[in-house]
Amino acid sequence: MTGAPDTVALRDDAGADRRVAWPVLRWPLRDIDAWHRARRAGDFLSDDGAAANWRDATVRAAIGEYGRFLAFQHEHGLLDPNNGPGNRVTPTTLRAYVDFLQARCSSKTVASYIGILGMMIQAMAPATDWRWLWDLQTKLQRKSKPSRNKRSKLVPSRELVRLGQDLMVQAESATDLPAMRAALAFRDGLMIALLALRPLRQLNFIAIQIGCHLIRDGESYSLCFTAGEMKAGRPLEFPYPTALLPALNRYLMVYRPILLGLRDSRGASRQNTLPDAATRLWVTQYGTPVGAFAQTKVIKKHTAARFGHALNPHLFRDCAASSIATEDPEHVQIVALILGHSTLKTAERHYITAGTRGATKSYQDLVRTLSEAW
Repeated sequence: MTGAPDTVALRDDAGADRRVAWPVLRWPLRDIDAWHRARRAGDFLSDDGAAANWRDATVRAAIGEYGRFLAFQHEHGLLDPNNGPGNRVTPTTLRAYVDFLQARCSSKTVASYIGILGMMIQAMAPATDWRWLWDLQTKLQRKSKPSRNKRSKLVPSRELVRLGQDLMVQAESATDLPAMRAALAFRDGLMIALLALRPLRQLNFIAIQIGCHLIRDGESYSLCFTAGEMKAGRPLEFPYPTALLPALNRYLMVYRPILLGLRDSRGASRQNTLPDAATRLWVTQYGTPVGAFAQTKVIKKHTAARFGHALNPHLFRDCAASSIATEDPEHVQIVALILGHSTLKTAERHYITAGTRGATKSYQDLVRTLSEAW
């Protein structure tokens, strides 16, 4: 079983941080046993548990939310260790929990938490009818509102491509720029331009491996991901943008080797805690793989400098969807293919590769702003 995440801090009424999400080892024994059964893989005599095939990220989120619910019950004198999960979640206790969350979290977050809790409790007590819980979660979802105005942060994808191009041009043309800084600037530019044209989810994007996900296809490349690597559970394959091929080759031949060469000096102390960077496309100034925090920091820095407000990597997906809907509304259906969403009919599964290739070409035509030199 995947280990529990660290406990999560919320604010109590006095404003002090409290540790409110219990790790699995602190759960009542009946809850631990139910979770183990849910995660157990079956054999020829028994079926898999309801949570046996959950992704690691789903497992972490579920453990964290259920631990938060148990901590809430304990704090308010509602936790009876003799009850099992099926008797622990009742309309009364859940409404009290919702009231607790609503005083501390946005409506979107509350709806999300209850959705995760519902998924968890249904896996741990599958024989119970949980329709009332899902009805409550649906009502919360319908009434929820974003806590921030995301639309105001969106910029056309073509502007993101221009930003990436400009960074790469500056890296190539600045004669007084140290080699490491030039390599980082070129990497950042390529990262931004590629993410604008191929708006993958962040974990897939930073995990790109040469020869595994980035595969040479004649004079070009393809980006390929297995079903197990994708959130939607479907394989995803599309061509690498033709307009960015010279930049990719330049990065692979010149700038990435510079960054990898710094591993023995600058990154020596990090080698034991990070995976090998030999095949990772994106590497840091320490010669180690770029992580989610580092990529977010870099992209926020450059987008804030250009647009006056920072965009995180996930917003690139929103920018892509918005750009398609605004500039080519007749073909808005390609959004699902570009973003890898699992919204296509079952009959279309066998045509997903061809469909994605066509969709990425259509999208690329919309944001084609690179100069002839690229």
